[in-house]
Amino acid sequence: MISVFEELKSLIDYIQSAYSEVTKEWLCRNSPRINLKRLLVADIDVNGAIYKSISDYVQLLNERSADISLQLSSVCSYQVTTRVKAQNSIEFKIQNYKTAGHEFGKIPINKCINDLFGFRIFLETPLTFDEIHAFVKEVYQDKYRCIDSSKLNYKGVHLYFKEDNQSYPWELQIWNKCDAESNFESHKKYKQGYTTWEKESKEGGFIDG
Repeated sequence: MISVFEELKSLIDYIQSAYSEVTKEWLCRNSPRINLKRLLVADIDVNGAIYKSISDYVQLLNERSADISLQLSSVCSYQVTTRVKAQNSIEFKIQNYKTAGHEFGKIPINKCINDLFGFRIFLETPLTFDEIHAFVKEVYQDKYRCIDSSKLNYKGVHLYFKEDNQSYPWELQIWNKCDAESNFESHKKYKQGYTTWEKESKEGGFIDG
């Protein structure tokens, strides 16, 4: 019987392989490149090169996501879902990072735009953050940033894939299946927030310059 850690490793290795492949294609087709660590969220303007880069990358993800998702059932026996981040959600997140709570956008872009492509695994055998973090540290050393993103009713561990400072990160959300109901409820409240923001914007959610 395959252990939960073996399932997790198989998924992480597959995501890394897909991520490296898409990143290579992205870097080959795009010039000039944008340093996502040096530039700040405050530098993003809806009519600027950074926003266009984000939109172009999302387009590439939409082209590749179906093929990547189709292979997941052969990689991991646990339920795994994927999504490409929607444009209105991207705009809301950028706008939120330009507020006082996030230093008015004085934060590197790769700390905000870090989940344009996301995976979510539902663990049948519950694991704590400490157990997941220790496993990732032992197997992958410092290759991945692994954080406890639990807050209020949301419980989850997030793992980030990043090639370099010119590559948009991907995110893996690790959920215990027993937390799924409360997590979905938490996500629903968040989505209500950006839906309201979008309706209130005269331009349908465009980012402030």
